[in-house]
Amino acid sequence: MVKKTKRFQFQFGLKACYVLSAIIFLLSSFLVYFFSNDSKVKVIACTGNYYYSDQEILRTAHVDTQTRLWLTPMFMVSDAVETLPLIDSVQIHRSGGKLEIDVQEKTVIGYYVQDDSNYVLTSKGESIKINEEDLMQIVHFPLLSGFDEKQLKNIARQFQEHKKELSRDVIEKMAEIIPYESSYDKNMLQITMQDGNKVYTTLESLYMITNYSSMLNQLEGKNVCLVLDKDNSAIEKINCDQLSGNKPKEETEKESEEEQEKQDTSQKEDTEETTSQQEEQPETETGNYIDKASDWQTDPNFGLQYSASLNLYYDPGTGTYYQWNDTTLSFDVVN
Repeated sequence: MVKKTKRFQFQFGLKACYVLSAIIFLLSSFLVYFFSNDSKVKVIACTGNYYYSDQEILRTAHVDTQTRLWLTPMFMVSDAVETLPLIDSVQIHRSGGKLEIDVQEKTVIGYYVQDDSNYVLTSKGESIKINEEDLMQIVHFPLLSGFDEKQLKNIARQFQEHKKELSRDVIEKMAEIIPYESSYDKNMLQITMQDGNKVYTTLESLYMITNYSSMLNQLEGKNVCLVLDKDNSAIEKINCDQLSGNKPKEETEKESEEEQEKQDTSQKEDTEETTSQQEEQPETETGNYIDKASDWQTDPNFGLQYSASLNLYYDPGTGTYYQWNDTTLSFDVVN
């Protein structure tokens, strides 16, 4: 009985030594790794950020080249970055000695002032109060002035539904958006662009402003405005005084008559030119235009097929051919 007890004690003591040695080895390895440069971040990268600089994100995340890459809980880093008001989501990636913080920023469509405070409006209809340290961010957004809460929600819905057309690049071309009433629609928008031109549109036609850049070369003269017309797929150039009513009625009517005369003359010349061209071509040439050219390509501005050789646009959905009218800045149907 005594011999068995001594043998058990010896075996138990031997196992305890093994366990204790393993614990000491692991603890020593951990301490060596913790205090070595191998545990620190070698490369830090921020991706997806536009409104916030890399330095702002890293400062908020409390990470630098002294951060222990595999010993720092990444959920704490993610939660810290998400406290920034314009950050929507955060993903953390670790590989080797690299730490990558991938952020998704909220789509801000404008800012407005309420009770002496500045708020930004996102495409999801969220209003976010901007603190003084973030006031520099509003230079990227247009001012939304004169709208009530319901109107702001409706505007945000259009940006959300057409987020591909109403991208951040398009938003940054706008300086101010205010309500506008016309004789035929009391719920229009007047958009002042960064270059000083004005665009008038309904909410439903707002997405057409994505074609604004392609229209710049058509804007000739002073005090020129554009009206977006979704129903007719047209962008019309008009004199701003016809909308603002700054000029006397007689002068406005006179200018309208002169403009109409110019359009009539231009249309007459176009008609005569078209008739002349048709007379020069055989009658068999009036068939299906889609078969007469091999250079049909999708126009990125209008989403229609375009042939440079025929100077025609084609809508595959309706089978209709169009020709761009430089006078009215809209499409004419080609029979």
